[in-house]
Amino acid sequence: MQEHLKTNILNFKWPSSTPVIYLSLEDIEGSHPIHRSKFSKQIKEAFPDTDISGLEHIFTTFTQEIPNAPTIKINLVKDKELRIYKQFLKHQLKTYFLEKGYIVVKNFVRDVQVWMPSKKGNTTDYNLYYKFSFKILFATLTDLPELVVSYDGTSKVLTKSVKEIEETEFIKRCVYGQKTFNYQMNLDTEDKEEFYNSIEFTQAFPIFNLQLARALNIPIEEPDRPKNRYQKYVLLITTFAKNYLFTEEFKALFPFKQDAFIDVPGNRINHINPNLGLLEFGKDQYGNKRNHLVPKKAMNILNPYRRPGNQNIKIFFICHTSHKDSVLSFYQNLKEGVNTEKNYYKGLEAYVNIKATASKEHFIEFTNENDPIPEIVEQLESLTFDHENVKYAAFYISPFDKFTPDPDDREIYIRIKELFLNESIVTQVVDYEKMIVNIQDQYNFQFSLQNMALAIHAKLGGAPWKLAVTDKKELVIGVGAFTNQGENRRYIASAFSFQNNGLFRNFEYFNQNETELLAGSILKAIRDFTSVAQADKVVIHFYKEMSYEELQPIIDGMNKLKLGVPLYILNINKTEAEDMIAYDVNWGDKLMPISGTYIRIGVNKFLLFNNARYPNDIYYADTDGYPFPIKIKISSPDDDAFEDVEVIEELLTQVYQFSRLYWKSLRQQNVPITIKYPEMVAQIAPRFENGVPEDAKDTLWFL
Repeated sequence: MQEHLKTNILNFKWPSSTPVIYLSLEDIEGSHPIHRSKFSKQIKEAFPDTDISGLEHIFTTFTQEIPNAPTIKINLVKDKELRIYKQFLKHQLKTYFLEKGYIVVKNFVRDVQVWMPSKKGNTTDYNLYYKFSFKILFATLTDLPELVVSYDGTSKVLTKSVKEIEETEFIKRCVYGQKTFNYQMNLDTEDKEEFYNSIEFTQAFPIFNLQLARALNIPIEEPDRPKNRYQKYVLLITTFAKNYLFTEEFKALFPFKQDAFIDVPGNRINHINPNLGLLEFGKDQYGNKRNHLVPKKAMNILNPYRRPGNQNIKIFFICHTSHKDSVLSFYQNLKEGVNTEKNYYKGLEAYVNIKATASKEHFIEFTNENDPIPEIVEQLESLTFDHENVKYAAFYISPFDKFTPDPDDREIYIRIKELFLNESIVTQVVDYEKMIVNIQDQYNFQFSLQNMALAIHAKLGGAPWKLAVTDKKELVIGVGAFTNQGENRRYIASAFSFQNNGLFRNFEYFNQNETELLAGSILKAIRDFTSVAQADKVVIHFYKEMSYEELQPIIDGMNKLKLGVPLYILNINKTEAEDMIAYDVNWGDKLMPISGTYIRIGVNKFLLFNNARYPNDIYYADTDGYPFPIKIKISSPDDDAFEDVEVIEELLTQVYQFSRLYWKSLRQQNVPITIKYPEMVAQIAPRFENGVPEDAKDTLWFL
């Protein structure tokens, strides 16, 4: 079936006559700043009696006349003035929707975002809004200006005002009129103080957040997670465009070439050969290699690539006293398999090819579910472990799920994970309530057991599978991040170094601003790798664009090592609820493009689709999901890095391959483990009281 890819872009025409804008040296009412980076020759000449090169900003009212003010006619050929034209168009967008009475804000990448009130989903506690963002591009996919229309999810605005709420410490952002503000903002400038003092608390309405909702006893619903996000996304942007953009009034500002989202130009589309994502599993009894493309299918018929290094594995449980009778049923299913007609999980040994037995003498039970640590520590200190001959795995049966309202309850598992990691014991959490439901539903329970068995196998040091195609000698280093919203602090994990076969080496983690330590850990990974093998290239997968401060120490270090090999940096971003996507209208109503499809959206910028939809293969929608594409920008500090035209596809293929090595679940991931694994460490490790033990930095305990 031939694909037909469309994207969330509307083409509009270049203006027949570009606007004349008014300029001012003063920040007058209704004016907008023009940053010095946009000072073109024409702008400088507009102020013949003033040297504006030393100013940070000048100002414009755009097309609103200022008496006796200098003007320029924007020249769209000049890059600096094209950026002013984009600023003008964003101003028009904002003004248009403000005049219609809608809330208009900037999203996190400072694009115009419009909040549309919902007709459904409102309650007595809050009103629901759908959020749509606009990004303006010039000749990115086509030769015309482009308006990217994206759906950014929803927000709930409480019906209670700030004045009616006692627990103000839980208030974060608020809607005030047609804009939003941070209630907890630092009052460190006169402007902020003046704004804060002007707020009428009866007219400021907090935006829903979990802490505030719990404090106000607002019912917390499970988040809406549609099976196919493409369907919801495309339906919403199509309906929004039809109702609000394809009108004569809006098209007077943005004259669309056609009232429809554009097709992706054929010369921008390419595909990675699915066979390059082939995975190697355990050899058969005759020593023949066994390969497969889909882990979910392969694990039912093939053995894992490599067992954990210790032949003796023992499992024990940590649970509340009232739950211990249920643990036996759980263990029997884990060890022996499930009782269902369609049986895809026949037990731990059959599924991941390891011998494991219960260690009854290490069973730990506690009575205080809100503070179990003292009881667990007391019992742990009385136990002895044979670490020389046995590898242990502990299953913690948690009385609380990850959505439990009390943050202290959510932290218990972190404390337990650290406690046992210090004893060289890996842990696996099991949600008690979900476990009870699953035991009753044996068919669906087996899929949870498959994922647990897979994760335990990897945590114990095994390798369920690896890449089959490994003809390059490359070192790949991943750097990921996690932002702790409670602390408003970002942590990063780095030096997740991988051989070209995708097998993990080790990791470190840091605070966001520890740039030199980050560079040092990356250089250590390079030294360790190149001391035993010559690398063809060094590749860094980074969760954002690398700054000069982050990159320069690495370049200096590589020069000192005299490696003489190119360095490539891939900035890899999720496109979870914003930015550019594409969809295949020839795949019925499922819409998701084939796995390995990539689209060039700029100079060395790409959308890459990582999923489990392969040509001429059955797609298991219920279990495989519909992941969105990731956005990749490729750069290099080396002048001749891109002389070989094939290097781009090689680097994209590498990302595609590394997204197939996730061992926490059988579901295909859209983000490579070089980003995913560091993010998981950055989420957990900084919450440890004494840090990660050194001997645990080369294991996958965090899965």
